[in-house]
Amino acid sequence: LFDLFGTLIDSPPMPAYHQMVADIAAILERPYEALIDPWMSINDGRLDGRFGSSEGDIVAAANLVGIKVTDSQLVRCMDIRRSITRVFITPKPGVIDMLDELLEMDCSLGLVTDCVYDVPAVWDESRLAPYFKSEHFSCVTHVRKPDPRTYLGVLDELAVRPADALFVGDGGSDELNGAFRAGIDALKIDDSKHTTGDVLRVGVAEWRGPAVTAIGEIARFVKDGR
Repeated sequence: LFDLFGTLIDSPPMPAYHQMVADIAAILERPYEALIDPWMSINDGRLDGRFGSSEGDIVAAANLVGIKVTDSQLVRCMDIRRSITRVFITPKPGVIDMLDELLEMDCSLGLVTDCVYDVPAVWDESRLAPYFKSEHFSCVTHVRKPDPRTYLGVLDELAVRPADALFVGDGGSDELNGAFRAGIDALKIDDSKHTTGDVLRVGVAEWRGPAVTAIGEIARFVKDGR
């Protein structure tokens, strides 16, 4: 099982993320400073899917600053969000080779990610999509890590027992401890070159278990554990 952001792809860089909010604010004819705090205040809602869609996410933020979003504004805002999401879900260097190696070892691959609706909307366009037999998108299921259902539901679809599984993540959303509590071995990928605040990460928790510092070490870890 793999996490997505910070693991298979980079966590969103804050400058790019803030520019996205600024572009949306401009379309809504408001200054960036008026939208950024309301936008960030409903991040949990975007991740658990409570607003129903990407369009609902935008409308929810606009409502907080008293904006009635027109249909044309919504279309333009959606273009911005989908475009930046396509950029964000670019695999890290070495990830495709690592996934190929795992498939050659007859591993079944599943994805467990806390994400907004834009991710599943463009997921099938990603180079990553063909590698995974099952995906858990929190906005769709309304269940977020570290809830055990996020991991176990994917394992059920893969017909893999928790004791035979490994979860790999960067540690956001307390995901590593959550996997361990669900009876799944966990491995931290600690390869980020960014400092705290440079990228968008939530729920980072301490992890005292095994870790690797490069994508290429993941397949070797799995092979050694067999």
